Amino acid sequence: MKPIEEQTVKALSWQLLYGNYRSKLGAEGWERLEQKVGAPAFRKMDSDEDCPMASFNEAVLFIDRQLGSGDGSLIEEITVASVERWASIFRNLVAQLQGRPQKMMEIFCTEVHPYFLNDPGASQIVESDPDHFTLRMDNGLLEGFKTGLIEGFCNIVGAESVIEKSNGSYRVHWKVRAETPRPSRWALFVNATRLPFLTATLVPVLLGTAVAWRDGALNLGLFILTLLGAALFHLGTNVMNDYFDHRSGADEANLTPTPFSGGSRLIQRGLIEPASLLRLALGLYIGGTVVGLVLAALRGQELLLFGLAGFGLGFLYTAPPVRLVHRGLGELAVGLGFGPVIVLGSYWVQAQHWSGEAALVSVPVGLLIAAVLYINEIPDRMWDAKAGKRTIITRLTLAMSINGYAVLMAAAYLAILAGVAVGGLPLPTLLGLLTVPMAWRAFQGLRRHHAYPYRLIPANATTIFAHLFTGLLMFLGYVVAVLIPAA
Repeated sequence: MKPIEEQTVKALSWQLLYGNYRSKLGAEGWERLEQKVGAPAFRKMDSDEDCPMASFNEAVLFIDRQLGSGDGSLIEEITVASVERWASIFRNLVAQLQGRPQKMMEIFCTEVHPYFLNDPGASQIVESDPDHFTLRMDNGLLEGFKTGLIEGFCNIVGAESVIEKSNGSYRVHWKVRAETPRPSRWALFVNATRLPFLTATLVPVLLGTAVAWRDGALNLGLFILTLLGAALFHLGTNVMNDYFDHRSGADEANLTPTPFSGGSRLIQRGLIEPASLLRLALGLYIGGTVVGLVLAALRGQELLLFGLAGFGLGFLYTAPPVRLVHRGLGELAVGLGFGPVIVLGSYWVQAQHWSGEAALVSVPVGLLIAAVLYINEIPDRMWDAKAGKRTIITRLTLAMSINGYAVLMAAAYLAILAGVAVGGLPLPTLLGLLTVPMAWRAFQGLRRHHAYPYRLIPANATTIFAHLFTGLLMFLGYVVAVLIPAA
């Protein structure tokens, strides 16, 4: 164990403590705490930044003296309150693990505790069984804080715990409360497929159809079939990628998963078996294939080429032995698949021929979706390298990675300008440039928070919205161009 002087806790630990006890101590009481223990400027710090553990321990003891008897009896309550506030931040994870204290404790040992103490060896699993759990916590946290963590993490998933300490190990028995809800099948499906990310499919299908509409070809029934088929392949690819990232160990190696990186975590959290995930992926692929065959029967066998190209790029993204993302080609595969392949395929369904304009309009959306993947890989940089997943981010220096994001975003907007300038795109598609401020905010967020996975989340989300809103605004531009031909 490292000396206490070298051990740290995240600034988030201070922020959780402040949120629970600032009002109870009062302004003057909290100020005395800060002065007494030499508290860091945690309110101005990034949640991911490290702070000395010793002063944090002193802060917990100060609260115990001021609000309790001073004998340490309040420390567990202080800790449980911090865990409950943490659970309010990570609601999705906690909802997934209701009634599953064994898995919650495993995640506590392998992800949460190592993250908070910036120490992979902060806790170790000794024994893990459905009705009990044994762990070690070899660090300088207060004894009551350690047992409070165990109690708190069992409590947030609906289990009452009994903790016994022996020879430096903590043995935990629990009983799940009868009223504890279980995760719904629909919630698991949404998480497994990452359903909200279907915006990546919606945008190119809309734009390919919009170009065909401007050319005088529009069939809403065919549009719906196209969207359904592309969506099924997209969801199947999301699920299959989770399966293969589990097989390669990439997701297991990741200790700082976020809503945008690190996979769905369903396998890692014991919510679904790998074989079940594989069956779900195959079912979605079969559904997409059926829709594709119907479209090919209605609109020509050429459509099979678009379907095969989209499937191949998605499946081979993580499937061995090709594993495009492991070779630094993930952004290229995603940009092609969710850019030219879907846009041109959607256009062909309607018009049954090639379109240079559809190819032009596919470039900015392809670049933007590549930027989404690109920035989502940045929080995984260290973990991917550890697992041997050689994404383009792991191959670049940090400065080059940040600049690479700027290049992708700038190229997307320049593609819109160039398309209009050469007469390939209608003038109203310049509406897509209205999202430039969003892209700038995302870039600034990346520059400031590239080293902090959780602090980077707003930049990840903003990049997704920049892709979505740019596509929708360009679609609106086509609506204007069709309804007002002179525009």
